[in-house]
Amino acid sequence: MLFKAIKTPKDVDKLKRKIVKDDKLFKRILKIRKESKFRGDLILGHQSKKTPTNAEVLALYKELVKTGKEKKSITVEQLLRKTKTKSNSGIVSVSLLTKSFSCPGKCIYCPTEKQMPKSYLSLEPAAARALRNNFDPYKQVTTRLKALELNGHPIDKIEIIVIGGTWSVYDKKYQDYFISEIFRACNNFKSRKEVKKGEKNLNELQKINEKAKNRVIGLSVETRPDCITLEEIEKMREWGVTKVEIGVQHLDDKILEANKRGVTEDGVAKATKLLRTAGIKIVYHMMPNLYKSTPAKDLKMFKKLFTDPRFFPDMLKIYPCVVLKGTGLYKLWKEKKFKPYSDKQLKDLLIKIKKDIPPYTRIIRLIRDIPASYIVAGSKISNLRQIISEGEKGIICRCIRCREIREDTVDPKKFKLNKISYKVSGGKEVFLSFDKKFGGKASKLAAFLRLFLPDGFDEIPPVLSGCAIIRELHTYGRLVSFDKKGDQSQHVGFGKKLIAEAEKTAKKQGFKKMAVISGVGVRGYYRKLGYKLKDTYMVKQFTCSVRKAKNSP
Repeated sequence: MLFKAIKTPKDVDKLKRKIVKDDKLFKRILKIRKESKFRGDLILGHQSKKTPTNAEVLALYKELVKTGKEKKSITVEQLLRKTKTKSNSGIVSVSLLTKSFSCPGKCIYCPTEKQMPKSYLSLEPAAARALRNNFDPYKQVTTRLKALELNGHPIDKIEIIVIGGTWSVYDKKYQDYFISEIFRACNNFKSRKEVKKGEKNLNELQKINEKAKNRVIGLSVETRPDCITLEEIEKMREWGVTKVEIGVQHLDDKILEANKRGVTEDGVAKATKLLRTAGIKIVYHMMPNLYKSTPAKDLKMFKKLFTDPRFFPDMLKIYPCVVLKGTGLYKLWKEKKFKPYSDKQLKDLLIKIKKDIPPYTRIIRLIRDIPASYIVAGSKISNLRQIISEGEKGIICRCIRCREIREDTVDPKKFKLNKISYKVSGGKEVFLSFDKKFGGKASKLAAFLRLFLPDGFDEIPPVLSGCAIIRELHTYGRLVSFDKKGDQSQHVGFGKKLIAEAEKTAKKQGFKKMAVISGVGVRGYYRKLGYKLKDTYMVKQFTCSVRKAKNSP
């Protein structure tokens, strides 16, 4: 058997050399190149003895497994999988850009490029893919799923991340079209009976997606804090939005004003409270190194994020400010009125920030992937996160991303259920997690749940009246398809145990109902646990409660 002895990357390299030398095997690789519809790393129709890519060898392996000539091997699949981090967080993320559109913001650091949404640049990876597909959401989803599948990633659990300008200011007709096309693309990807454009409405497409082979388990949009209203949130829920990214940038009103952000600290606090009480996961975009700021002011601001109950974001994207041509900041830099932090200053600041990040927060990104050719002044180190984690051996970051179990071996019996509670504006958050200590380092995280216990607030969707809310449930590790048995951390019972503990906690606090802000593709999972769909949320009525909560009817 060709793949039986494959145990290490060196074994893969030996196999590739063997394939090149074996005319019969290489003809099969050429056939794979020719028949593939995806134009990614493959060199279609190339007849020279070019060493096959991992994707091509993986396609050969899958072909042989399907015909029974090879046995399925997780080791082989992992070795041949390109960019393993794309699916070892338990899901695959697909980022899509909306078309070019005006933005109400006048931020001095923000670039404007023709044909691109405000603040995005055509050579950024996701932006370049969108441009190639003329910003068509259906094509963007389809080409990305093909690429991920070709490179060995399971693609049935999909998190959609809609980026590009300010989502809330787009025309509702365009928004409905964009989201509908996302669901249609996911539904059609593995379906024998494709739904044509405009054939079904959004609600019908979402219902299909509940049982589709490629399900949308989470949907994120990005907007400005001043665009968040109860009406806006209710529209987002109709689209299936479970997470919102808001451009906070800073919490100092003087710095925000100097940068013409048009947002205030109080505005951020109000938006956060509205999102949280609706159960929506909250991502803050933060920007150290802004005009009129200093490393000391930035550090103070990050500390405030997790000491002031009005904030406490679930996730962070940290984008240190850089100078780009054509911006107001570029003019200030030319006039020597603005000087970016040095790489050392920035590195030292980010290390201090990471040290204080609580274990219930995830740093999604630590620097924006802007090509160096665009940057006139400021840090051009695109792998700054890696440099910090590798260079500072004594620093242990407790953020969720740094503690994910990824590919490590998991014995569920050795993972302990932990609970962290903290006061936030509008109620209390309870962070439940299954963790395990690894060799004296920070604990490894297999799964977690965010439970919100509201203390009463008028501006909430009516369906949530009297409800405790599960805002997020996530099991990390190797992505396992919906219909497969767990072989690491997914599908081994972590999720059900966390839900049971959340229900127990809510009952003790006197709540009579639990609501879940479920992704469309996960509704079936909650139905099996007694939840029913009600006004876009999955809701379960408890049979009894210990005492009456303040806001229970």
